[in-house]
Amino acid sequence: MLYKTFFALMAATLLVVGKSALAVEGGFYLGGSLGGAASKLTVSNPDQADFKFDETDFAWKVFGGYHFLQFFAVEATYRDFGSPSTTTGSAKIDQTATDVSGLVGLPLGPLFLFGKLGVVFWDADYVVDGNKSSDSGPDFSAGLGASLDITRIRLRGEVEYFDIGDHTLMYTVGAAWLF
Repeated sequence: MLYKTFFALMAATLLVVGKSALAVEGGFYLGGSLGGAASKLTVSNPDQADFKFDETDFAWKVFGGYHFLQFFAVEATYRDFGSPSTTTGSAKIDQTATDVSGLVGLPLGPLFLFGKLGVVFWDADYVVDGNKSSDSGPDFSAGLGASLDITRIRLRGEVEYFDIGDHTLMYTVGAAWLF
């Protein structure tokens, strides 16, 4: 009796896992997302005290990628973190970036829960008390998200971390077209 129950549970598990793995659409996709970005930055000035910047603004991104083997995807993104400024207007940051990431996840029917890790190439222009400067460079990025496939449309929500300044967080919702 115990063996029959064990084999019945194993067969049911394999059917569910097998069906779940086949439910996430593979192939190319293109999409866009809207949301917000929170930027933290500490500007060191030898003549004055350090200036701390912690503001949010509207952000957006466009992305494209390829979904392999139901569990893995590779994605490239262009993003605009917005132009947050302090309430007094004494500081403003304008950040954009491109990045390449790998996504690894768990398909649960048409739902795909994923984590991502990648490299971001960013560019930032700063204005602090009228003094302009800019900086750029590569850094790492990481994120967590979920997507839901509805026919040829993939709805998606994410939270992403970027090692830009002290750090930058981006939270978005969007959609992608599956090819």
